Amino acid sequence: MLRQPTQRASWAACVAVAISATWFAGMAGAGRAYVNPLRDVANLKASRIDMGVDYSGSGPILALGAAKIVLATDRIAGPESCWGKTCVPPPGDMIVYRLLDGRFAGKYVYVVENITVKVKTGQTVTAGQRIAILHDASPNLEIGWASGHGPQTLAAARRQQCACTDPGGWSSIEGRNFNALLVWLGAPSGYVTSAPSNQRMPRGWPRVP
Repeated sequence: MLRQPTQRASWAACVAVAISATWFAGMAGAGRAYVNPLRDVANLKASRIDMGVDYSGSGPILALGAAKIVLATDRIAGPESCWGKTCVPPPGDMIVYRLLDGRFAGKYVYVVENITVKVKTGQTVTAGQRIAILHDASPNLEIGWASGHGPQTLAAARRQQCACTDPGGWSSIEGRNFNALLVWLGAPSGYVTSAPSNQRMPRGWPRVP
């Protein structure tokens, strides 16, 4: 009878070790699946969080993970009223890709603004592969979650962009979520302007490690 508590303690310790090992394995797997897409950008500086995260600097932009390019264009510049919906700021270059593995498999990422596109629609890329070149001049770079419908951002698809003249006038939950992922991967954090308290990521959205 005296041995039972010891047996229970040993069993509990084994379970705790197994859970811990599984958790760390999951974190390691997530780390292997994704890379910091901005790690090779020279003079990288973070700016505001809006529908995505804004940065300046110059150099190659990498694929965050293995992905399928669903949009690669330099021809969709338009006025501010359609940014994040059906157009982007001039000069009009944009890439959207769908992640193929890791915890965010099936989610879409956009890269936009003062970039030169180096991939084609339909192309499959690997984690860390160069997909664009960032130029160190306004409007610089914005990167974040896309909806998967043309140039539309996830924030705009969910009507959580700023209800003001500038659709990036506040820090959407989608922008803050993507910022957390970038920081986990080693990129500098953007800054929050204002954060609507009633916004949430879609139900079941994977947690950032």
